[in-house]
Amino acid sequence: MGRLKSFDLTVLGVIFIAGIYTGTKFFEPIVIDQLKKDGNLRTDIEVPLYDDSGNPLVPKNMMNIKDELTRVSEERNKERAFKEEQFQQQNKK
Repeated sequence: MGRLKSFDLTVLGVIFIAGIYTGTKFFEPIVIDQLKKDGNLRTDIEVPLYDDSGNPLVPKNMMNIKDELTRVSEERNKERAFKEEQFQQQNKK
């Protein structure tokens, strides 16, 4: 019976934490927009930017990182294909 109560408390805690997390993610753009309209948004801290529908805007530096990772991945795939081709040619001899 004690194990059942601890399981119930664990499930309740997980649901509680998930609810807080999803609630803050949902209401964050709404609250930031209202604070901007009221003129009460702090300027001394970095505030994430959102578009009109509430989707977060990806900073340019993140796009640069994504492009760089894509480029590195493509180069690695080309190297791997080249090495496999060389290996196959050596095995044919």
